[in-house]
Amino acid sequence: MKTNSTMGIVVLTIIAIVIGAFGSAYLIGGQGQLSTTENSMVVNPATGQAMAPWAKKIVNYKLLVSDKYTGADVTATVKVYKEKPSDWENPRGDFSDAENYNIYTVTNGEALINKEFPGTYYAVITKDGYNTEFVSFVIPDGTGRGDISDYQQSPDIDVVEMTQEGSTTNQDAEFTLTNATSKELRKTVLVTVDENTEFRGWKVIVNDEEGFSEDTDGDGVYDEGISKFKITVGSQTKTVFDASRSVDEFDSNDKYQFDLSDVVGSDQDLTIKVDIVADTSDSVGANDEKWGEGEGVLSYIKIYDAQGNLFETTAIKA
Repeated sequence: MKTNSTMGIVVLTIIAIVIGAFGSAYLIGGQGQLSTTENSMVVNPATGQAMAPWAKKIVNYKLLVSDKYTGADVTATVKVYKEKPSDWENPRGDFSDAENYNIYTVTNGEALINKEFPGTYYAVITKDGYNTEFVSFVIPDGTGRGDISDYQQSPDIDVVEMTQEGSTTNQDAEFTLTNATSKELRKTVLVTVDENTEFRGWKVIVNDEEGFSEDTDGDGVYDEGISKFKITVGSQTKTVFDASRSVDEFDSNDKYQFDLSDVVGSDQDLTIKVDIVADTSDSVGANDEKWGEGEGVLSYIKIYDAQGNLFETTAIKA
């Protein structure tokens, strides 16, 4: 009997310990759930699904912004979107929709992003005189991370290098003509991008300044003696006019436009090349069907950068 009594006491003690443990968990966690620490998985009461530990917390992120060529801090403006803007990666886009972004300022080369929950974000970074930068980044949700207070003191970082808008000194393509010839003429101009700037191409517009693509009398010989006109800008080569193949790309305003996406860095060259087949003569007169020296500008090549600025104007002349 004594043995049975001892065993009963042991069993009762074990049961009491188990009940006490569950009771404590109920009281601590609330409504029967175990309590959670700041960095453990929590349950969304609305869905019953597990959530990341920082899912409902404001979490810091940091952008470091500097000049690519000089290393100097750039005091830029950062617009941070939760949804990708419709004009994403278009520096000429409209980013004035203030209701869709939070705005931050870069100070001493740093922008502390401290108004956002975990997730993917899209930053449009601008400064007057600089090429616009587009950066996407992910604010962590705490999964596999340490204590959030430690993270907030040293958050994740993204490095952004900005460049000043490209600039150069204009240079024309001037041809030296040999009288009474009809041959292909070629001229190449190297446009050097100024130090510590970067050219990013958008488009090129070429015009017919002298009306060389017109055949006024319909005799098959064009008014300025030009029978072929081909240009190269950076990586793009375009035959704009070729009488022998009935090619005439000029529109009703005597202009032709094409896209240019080249990027040319500091102290590097953007190549502009012009190929022309022309009948030449000393005589200079309207519709004389010859190209003569001093006759004026045959065409302008206008090159625009990604920000929408006119970067370079090259005049083609004899």
